[in-house]
Formats: sequence, structure tokens, C-alpha cells
Amino acid sequence: MGKGTVSKKQRANGLTWIYRFQTTRPLDGKTVENTKVVGLVKEIGSSEAAAWREVGHLGLDVNIGQSNRLQPTFGELAEHFRQHELKKEFGIGVKAAETVDTAELLLDKWVLPRWGDKKASDIKPLDIEAWFEALTSQPHGKKNTPLSWGTVAKLKSVMAQVFKHAQRHELIPATIGKDGRPTNPVVLARSESGSRYEAVVVTPEQMVVILGQLACPETRLEWTLALLHAATGLRPEEAFGLKWSDIDWLSGQININRGWSKGKETPGKTEGSMTEVCMHPALAQALQVWRRESCYSMDDDWVFASRKSLGKIPRSASIAAQDYLRPASVTAGVIPEGHKGRFGWHNLRHSLATFFAANDVNLPVIQSILRHSKPSTTALYTH
Repeated sequence: MGKGTVSKKQRANGLTWIYRFQTTRPLDGKTVENTKVVGLVKEIGSSEAAAWREVGHLGLDVNIGQSNRLQPTFGELAEHFRQHELKKEFGIGVKAAETVDTAELLLDKWVLPRWGDKKASDIKPLDIEAWFEALTSQPHGKKNTPLSWGTVAKLKSVMAQVFKHAQRHELIPATIGKDGRPTNPVVLARSESGSRYEAVVVTPEQMVVILGQLACPETRLEWTLALLHAATGLRPEEAFGLKWSDIDWLSGQININRGWSKGKETPGKTEGSMTEVCMHPALAQALQVWRRESCYSMDDDWVFASRKSLGKIPRSASIAAQDYLRPASVTAGVIPEGHKGRFGWHNLRHSLATFFAANDVNLPVIQSILRHSKPSTTALYTH
């Protein structure tokens, strides 16, 4: 029934039927692959026959090669971006797994329901501005509260990336602005500068209290975990992704070889972040003590292995923070009892950067320690 193929893909909303087909790109006459979302497997059915019936019902096969390909919808551009940019496994612009997950969530939950069926050429900056204002002034989602401008900034970024990708692949024309660069309707849309979030910072004195609260045999793992974060500024996914073989005891370094986030191993934040981190002798001694006490001390074992899973995976970062770091931080006066704001292991990364800045350490040095690719990012960490 029609040209093309149907296949199942796991998406943020669930297992989804995707229709792939070839069409001729008007700009250069090249044959390129296009994709269309048919619908959720649970709603359409699990058989290919059911998927093809839905393809016919939606008229997707009829539209192949017709003139409306000159005016693709934003949803079509987003699907091309998903397949050829987000899912890219090698070459220029490969993205971290967590970045891909976040972008797909933003697209599927917020962007595509609003703009997916609109022709890309009909999306105007003022319409996007009005959407931003509605998102930040009216209740939305499970929490039934307006979105923050920080969240809107992420939505704006992923939308702009879709347009930029489509222009680069010549799926839509790139209108040239006065500066000689392609214009992007999302970039032209105004928004607030970004998140007003200010990370809670832990002082050295407060960190001593936190470690004191965790200094007992039953919480040796959590104590070591807190010391590691405070002394190195590792990202939580890097700390929980450590194996004993990653620690070079002789040179006093910790090798960052992987991350662990949302229950799975990841290749790390960026290529530049996958490097060595200095380890103070006192931290090395603490890690050696924990290794002697841990049930999982072989080279290939996780440093902070989950006892519940018999060491097969690391501890849950969020649960460890909720059950141990946050209560100790309440006692230390870092956050109040019942604090509803964000606070976890990542705050210790902010705290280390702030401590260095307060002691006149140059920004490039702090950038090197935190392994940021841009100094502007490091500046956000110094409070």
C-alpha cells in the first residue's frame, strides 16, 4: 500500500509507528528520506497491517512527491532533525545521550503538540512570543503551574535547532538577514533572558558538618560519595559511573571514562570532559578505606554499587541525595526543613567553583577543573 516502509520506534510518549518514504527535494532534485509519525502502537495496533491502514487513513502515501513537499510542516522537519541530528552516532555534532533524551522530551511533550502540524513557513516570531508568554503565565502540566523562563529557554533552543538543521539540509530556504546570516524565526522571537534559578551553595564549614552527619559505618558509602563530589566537583553522572579500575592510585588521578544517568551507562557529557581529574591524597585514602569495606571491590565493580541490585548497577543518585545528602544539609543549615527547591549532588560542583572564585582563582583555572568547554558556562557556577 504505497511506497515506503513502516517501523516501530521507542519515543518519549511510548512505542510509535514511523512511516519512512523517499521523495525528491525540490531545491536540488536529490532523493532524500522523509519520515512521518503514524501514531502510538498501543492505539493503532502492533501489526504492520494496522500501521499501513493508518498510513492510508491519514493519506500519507498519497502525499509523497506532491507539491506540498515545498512547504513541509514543522513536525516533518523535527522528525528529520531527530533521525539525522539527534540520533547521529559519529562525526560532527554528536550529542550526549542525556542531551538527546532531553531534546526528545521537549519536542514530544511541548513543541510538537503546538507546532507539529503547522507549515514551517507559517511560523512567525510573534506567534512564538505569544506561546512563550502563555507558557509562563498560565498553569500547565501535572504540577498545574506556569513554566519557568529557564524551561522556555530550553524549548526555544530545541526549536531553533530544528530550523537551523532544516536550513542546513536545504529542506527549507534560508532567508538571509542584514548580517549575511540565515534568519531563524525562533531566534527572532523575544523571551526573558533565562532561568532565575540560583544554585544553593555549600560553604566549607557547612560541608564539614555534612560529612560529620554521614560519618558512621552504616553510611560509609554516602560519606565517601559526598567527599568525592566536594573535593573534585565531578558531575553526579560521572561519580556514579566510576569503576575501581578508573582510579590511578600511583599518579593520583581519577579517569572519567563513562557516565551513569537515568538507569543506564552513557558516554559522558562531552568529549572534552572525558579526561583525568586530580585526586588529593586524603581523598585517595578515603576511597581506599571504602574499597576495603565494600562488598564490590573488584577492578570492574562500580565504586558506588547498589547493594539492592547486588552490585550490578550503581546507586541511584536521586535517592542517595534525597535520603542522605539533603537531611545532612538541613542539619548543616544549608537548606531549611522541607525545602522544595532543587538541591543535590550537583550543588557541590557549584560550591567548589564558588569557593575557588572567592579565593581569587582565575576563571580559566576553574574552567579547567570543571572541564567546561566555555568560560561563560563556568561563570554561571561561581555564585
